[in-house]
Amino acid sequence: MAIVDAQQIFDFSSLRVDDGWSFRNESRAETTALTHSYHRYPAKFIPQIVDKLIQEYTSRGDLVVDPFGGCGTTLVESKLNGRISIGFDINPIAKLITQTKITPIPPDILCKSHEQFLFAYKNARVHKINHHPRIGYWFEESVIEELDRIYSAINAISNLVSRRFYLCAFSHNLKNSSRWLMKSIKPTIDKKKVVNDPFVTINRHLTQMSKKNSQFYEILESSGDLQTVSKVYQLDSTKKWPIQKGEIDLIITSPPYVTSYEYADLHQLSLLWFGSDPKQFKRWHNKFSKEFVDFRREFIGTSSKMKRRGNLNSDVADDIIMDLIKVSKPLAEDVANYYIDMKKVFARMYEGLKPGGVTGVIIGNTTLKGVEIKNAEVAAQQMLAAGFEKVDFIKRELSSKMITPWRDANTGKFTGLNNPARYRVYEYEYVIVMRKPTL
Repeated sequence: MAIVDAQQIFDFSSLRVDDGWSFRNESRAETTALTHSYHRYPAKFIPQIVDKLIQEYTSRGDLVVDPFGGCGTTLVESKLNGRISIGFDINPIAKLITQTKITPIPPDILCKSHEQFLFAYKNARVHKINHHPRIGYWFEESVIEELDRIYSAINAISNLVSRRFYLCAFSHNLKNSSRWLMKSIKPTIDKKKVVNDPFVTINRHLTQMSKKNSQFYEILESSGDLQTVSKVYQLDSTKKWPIQKGEIDLIITSPPYVTSYEYADLHQLSLLWFGSDPKQFKRWHNKFSKEFVDFRREFIGTSSKMKRRGNLNSDVADDIIMDLIKVSKPLAEDVANYYIDMKKVFARMYEGLKPGGVTGVIIGNTTLKGVEIKNAEVAAQQMLAAGFEKVDFIKRELSSKMITPWRDANTGKFTGLNNPARYRVYEYEYVIVMRKPTL
């Protein structure tokens, strides 16, 4: 029944850009305000979208959920607006980042923790870690020794929340200290890279984080929202949620890209470093250091998953899979797996929402091997099939100030305007707003 209704909205590209959702005048400083800049993360949506959805569809005290929590943008904005929030993500690094970003720390406690950190660093009681061999591939030996010293100093911090704050900063700076090409989101060695002193780099970032924590704390203290509940779980969102049915007022999420196991690759430095430490990261130890390949298999749509059968609840998705089969059968199976997983998540979303509850899904279209991947159209069809009813379909223009919009047609790497082989990506994305019908 829902598929028939969806026929009317196949071509999202024909939608007009809604200037009210494009936020063209927002600067990078505004999109990374407060705790939003604590840690790099791929494909973040800007907090202004979340704030707008919260303002339009909720009231103070309502419950907001993000089943693909990522780095916690939805939860931070929910807390700032006095909304209870819960986020899920399968990636433990995402959980670490989000827990840090949603936890305002009294500035005096953070100041004392910094004194502990500096004292421990100067006294250099280094806790040696038996690192995963892959760490030696990414880092020079002298850099590993210095990072060991910094890491040991962090673990000397007595306050658990402050220690997590410092571990988040450490994780953010691993890429800076490694051979990883800074402009690449894929594991790529930069043979010409000059690594700056890791202590100077992390201390500079900690200074910025501390200032933003103080601002965050003061805003929440002033509004009375310091104790507003915000939780994050490490969880596969296709599985059962720790929420009662019909409890959620608003869901805001941006699903991972097709072949989203790349997120695991992007965070492998942190996963491997922390996973090599059985003392401080006991739960991570075997799973993320010795079994990193196995962990990648858990991500939505991963090519490592077994081929699965099932109705995709979208004839747009069926057409995409047929086109991909002509190019690459394994890739077609990846994308089919992704759409099967997304169908499950949309069913979970519908189940969790109150009657009349709203969901805003931020999603973009892309291409794979020359095949247009209409993720927005597929999501709309799958959501209608799950029982949702349309509220609004919004097309927003992405600002080139926020992300690099050009890729090289030959290499696929990000590039600039002066490259004749450039092509534009990430020009638009869509906000699919739907509602669970009232009884």
